[in-house]
Amino acid sequence: MDKLVFYGICILAIAGLLLLLPSSPFGIKHEMPQILQSILGYINWVIPFKWITDTLIAWGTVIGAYYLYQMTLRWTKAI
Repeated sequence: MDKLVFYGICILAIAGLLLLLPSSPFGIKHEMPQILQSILGYINWVIPFKWITDTLIAWGTVIGAYYLYQMTLRWTKAI
């Protein structure tokens, strides 16, 4: 019976914490000031953020695959 009471209290606590969260994290719209929107185009032209993020994603994927391969070899005691 004590486990049932404990589980009930845990479920109520988790439900209470979930009520504090917004229904959707993507529903919140952040408005940028107009001056920042106009400057952002020039900044994106000078600093290629799209290329930087694509390169970092590719690099992270390759490094992750390398570590996974290395862990597999160590697990099988090949190295």
